[in-house]
Amino acid sequence: MINRYTYIKDIKIIDYDKRKVLIKKKKKYDIDKIYKYLDDHNINNYLKPYKITDKELYFDYMDKKDLASDEVAKRLVYNLADIQNKTTIYKEIDKDKLKEEYDTFNNKINYLEEYYFNMQDIIENKVYMSPSEYLFIRNVSIIYSALNYSKHLLDSWYKIMLEKHHERYVYAHGKCELNHFITSSDDYFISLEKAHLQRPPYDFIYFFKKNYEDSDMLSNFRFYQNRYHYKEEEYLYLLINLSIPDKVDIYKSSLSKCIELTKFFDRLKITSDFILKNEKDKKKYEKH
Repeated sequence: MINRYTYIKDIKIIDYDKRKVLIKKKKKYDIDKIYKYLDDHNINNYLKPYKITDKELYFDYMDKKDLASDEVAKRLVYNLADIQNKTTIYKEIDKDKLKEEYDTFNNKINYLEEYYFNMQDIIENKVYMSPSEYLFIRNVSIIYSALNYSKHLLDSWYKIMLEKHHERYVYAHGKCELNHFITSSDDYFISLEKAHLQRPPYDFIYFFKKNYEDSDMLSNFRFYQNRYHYKEEEYLYLLINLSIPDKVDIYKSSLSKCIELTKFFDRLKITSDFILKNEKDKKKYEKH
């Protein structure tokens, strides 16, 4: 007997007398192929549907444990490392595609540098600044520092990659974040529609950008690296993606725009702090 229906966006939850079921629309992704890949690699830390139709996925509903976000984050990276260890493969490096990727990164950095320089020039020639303009000018040096550092990282990464013939790939979740990880009787990744082969840092980059405010990312990264250690070029690839700032528009000036800008600069500062502390630890470890 059905007691209640609950709808959350495209998800339907049905509460029966003795069972609770979650029904999710089956999107265009080949989810059957994803589940088969995970099963073939003996991966069981994902929530598998008990029934799949042409249009829907049926799951047993899981009640989440009441845990602090830091504890959930530790469990997430622990399970992420487990998936990566089980799915690591080596692929030959296509040097033409590598050059395209390098150029794409480089063009993005140069574009952002010009974009922010022009914005700064316009604002500094004004008689009066709006609150968002003033906030931008006060912190613009953080942007330039991040862009200069990302240039240095990019050149170092490209130099290493040119000398290599193969690189590691793993099966990436695609949307790795706290909202897509359940801590219940066991721990499970959910929302696997975008899972695919990718470089090892891909999921942690996504996780960092989505949850940097919710958990201590440096602690998470150290814990994760103890179980799945990056090679030098993978570590540089991580830092490149974290260091390059987003493109933000500071207009129209409003309280919400100032809040958005504050969060933007906060992330740049947190990222910089994450990199500096981790680099310091790396040097200590290498010295010993």
